[in-house]
Amino acid sequence: MKKVGMLKSVRFRSITLLLILVTILQLAYLHEANAQYTRVDDTSSGRGMITCPTGEHHEGAISISSTSSPSMSGYYDIVIDTNGSSALKSGVFDYVRIYSSGEFILKGKETRDDICVGLTSVGSVRVEITGQCVFSPSDPPTIVKFRAVNGEKADFTSAPTCS
Repeated sequence: MKKVGMLKSVRFRSITLLLILVTILQLAYLHEANAQYTRVDDTSSGRGMITCPTGEHHEGAISISSTSSPSMSGYYDIVIDTNGSSALKSGVFDYVRIYSSGEFILKGKETRDDICVGLTSVGSVRVEITGQCVFSPSDPPTIVKFRAVNGEKADFTSAPTCS
């Protein structure tokens, strides 16, 4: 009889510890899954190759700053070096979506283009920038994709952060 009582007591303690552990793990998961990010910043100047609709290729760097709260806004800059000087492509965001996983979608329009010039009116070129945020300096860089409706595109190896 004593053996049965001891077994029940050990089993009860094991089950209780297991339930506590499962509860702690669920709370940690829910905290991460419910993370609400409102900013994407990338000042690391990720490098990549820009392709213009004419077929020209330019190596450059991107920087991003965007927020989804209190209103959706932000900007991007792409800079290339050209024989000792630089050329700039920049724009603003009017749509910012950041998922709890750190994946982001930024949409807006160009406001300046000294890189793929003369193709269309700068203000009419819609752009979309997508990517995945990194959460630790030890995380590897990710790919930030730049796409414009006029065919301009680039992939930048970068390390954007979400906050």
